[in-house]
Amino acid sequence: MEGLRNTQDAGGWSPADVRMSFFRKPITNKRPTGEPVSLFQVYYYVRSREAMAQTEALRRIADHEEARRFKAANFDYITPSGTFTYCSDASLLRHSGLLCMDLDGLGQRVEELFRKLIDERTFRTLLLFRSPSGQGLKWFIHIDLSRCDHRTWFTAVRHYLMTTYRLDEKQVDPLCSNKSRACYLGYDPQAYLMTELIEFF
Repeated sequence: MEGLRNTQDAGGWSPADVRMSFFRKPITNKRPTGEPVSLFQVYYYVRSREAMAQTEALRRIADHEEARRFKAANFDYITPSGTFTYCSDASLLRHSGLLCMDLDGLGQRVEELFRKLIDERTFRTLLLFRSPSGQGLKWFIHIDLSRCDHRTWFTAVRHYLMTTYRLDEKQVDPLCSNKSRACYLGYDPQAYLMTELIEFF
């Protein structure tokens, strides 16, 4: 518990209290399924075999457009930045205090950046896993909304990633600045979760 207390901000935010909406496939389903989920539940999902078959199938598809269509039809998803009645910014119930940065097209740098982001010091890594395509990463960090709004945080963190890790504009997805941005859940048995959260649950 002491480690979780150390991650609280001035407003009392704690990663153990984070909740986000969960949506069953396909991506055209815009209404959440069941109760909101925690960081630990997302970690458990991607490490389980729930999405193993479709993740392996996606990685065998060479055509970009075909892969995009397959992903949209076959993967459950979450809205990391909060809980929603419907997957749109206007339907936000409560912001989670999370920002999920979508790094894509990393090629052979996926594993290098995975290790580096675990050790990141400017923004503490709460959850990190490989994207369904295997060519990217989903990086979850806390943002203090009392300091600035969601979009401003996104712009600042995106610039930080590009300059610190030598990533180009396409590799740090510029389309992920909206609060209701979907995050696909694939299969990653080596996903990382902040140690204190594993111990807490």
